[in-house]
Amino acid sequence: MRTFSFISWVTWLLASTAGPASLPADEFVYQDRDGKAVEVEARLVATGQGAMVLETSDGQYRIVPEGSVAKRTVKAGPEPLDANALCSQLEERFGAELFRSYLKDPFVVGLVLASPLPKSSDSRAKNFLTRAGTYMKGVEGAFVSFVKEARVNTRPPTHPLVVLIFESQQDFNKYADSITGGRGISANRIAGFYSGLTNFLAIRMAECRTFDVPLHEAIHQQVYNRHIFERLAPIPHWFDEGIATGFESTQGRISIGPTKISPRYARLVLGAKQVTFREIVTDDRAFAGDVLAGEAYGNAWALHWLLVTKYRIPYGKYVRLLSAKQPLAEEDPAQRLTDFQQAFGKGLAEIEKEFGPFLDNAIKKQKVDLNPERPPGTIFSQQDLGEVELTAVSTSGGRTEAQGKLTNISPLRGMAYHVTIETDGGTYAEWHIPNLDINKTVDLDRQAVTKLMRNVIRRGAAATFRVRIRSSAPDSEEAGQWKSGNLPVPEFNG
Repeated sequence: MRTFSFISWVTWLLASTAGPASLPADEFVYQDRDGKAVEVEARLVATGQGAMVLETSDGQYRIVPEGSVAKRTVKAGPEPLDANALCSQLEERFGAELFRSYLKDPFVVGLVLASPLPKSSDSRAKNFLTRAGTYMKGVEGAFVSFVKEARVNTRPPTHPLVVLIFESQQDFNKYADSITGGRGISANRIAGFYSGLTNFLAIRMAECRTFDVPLHEAIHQQVYNRHIFERLAPIPHWFDEGIATGFESTQGRISIGPTKISPRYARLVLGAKQVTFREIVTDDRAFAGDVLAGEAYGNAWALHWLLVTKYRIPYGKYVRLLSAKQPLAEEDPAQRLTDFQQAFGKGLAEIEKEFGPFLDNAIKKQKVDLNPERPPGTIFSQQDLGEVELTAVSTSGGRTEAQGKLTNISPLRGMAYHVTIETDGGTYAEWHIPNLDINKTVDLDRQAVTKLMRNVIRRGAAATFRVRIRSSAPDSEEAGQWKSGNLPVPEFNG
């Protein structure tokens, strides 16, 4: 699943004239949407276009219409909450029975459970949180090493860095909708995100198998909390994503940094047909669309990699130029091109021509294989605390059949699963596993992919496939429905 940071969305929503970057903390009294008086101690971050951005003691931003502010009293503070105070705040929000935490400075790693854990799983939860905290410290170390090598100025975080890990898909979706207001990419298509408003990183537990998504989003959190850029400043989305895509992990270890070639993103940019360097530099919209986002992310990685590798000194100049941009500042495409030209002394068209030959030479030096062999007809998928490997074959009679295996990747408990393989022809096959213990694997028996999906009027020929994994605690109401034979039927959108 593709991941998205909501920083650019927030910047677009709030774009206005910049206010002061740092003012004394005040006490504000304002009316909320329901007309109720709210009193808060906060630091004024920025004003503009009739709005004020206030930073509270937990590092979160509140956006308040200027006209709703009834009173403002200058006061000292607020002092940032420490890690223990933040943990208490989060425990109160999610409930003591459903929240576990682990502190590893500067991180507060929180686990939001789907349901209360049995005592026998407490040690598993502790081990999982310890592993997640250790990984985040590794991210911090890799990022700090990179910025030092790139000669980019940075400062320690002002507030503890909160990482929320959700065991339940539904809980994650609900939380994501509460933060984004339902705008942008739908929550069920997001694997994790860093919010410039809350300053929290939120991820699904299923993504902690490889930590690919946590790594990407944690880089966003590092960029803005180490004061390289200001939160809600008009930082071009390509640069924001270019840094994040530069880091990759293998088996839970960071194996690729921004100066190394990413086979994944190199393949994306080499296969791009519609998106160019100029389009991603001048316009963020390509990152939000399902059709162009893959190409946009590939181009973002490519341009960032080329600049940080070949143009090290101008790269530092460009970062300093972006770091001077203030929250809520307004910017147009022409200004972005001017900034780029000012820093690198070349136009985008000229730099784009350099990319191909420079990449070819680097591939030979780094001995990178962009086309690793994969078994034909085999689908690998990790979703919702399950890992599936399925093989689809066509029989002599023209029928498609599939078989494979499923592994429970939950670090906490046994799970019930419903697995489907769905075709673009409107057919599917399914497997129901009532209870699979932690780290156990079960065979998915060979089945014909012939069941009709919902809303299919006429069955078509199958050319492409996708796997969908659903999981639930075995004692949950949803798992009970599955066990009684009430299995969900996929909906056809072709």
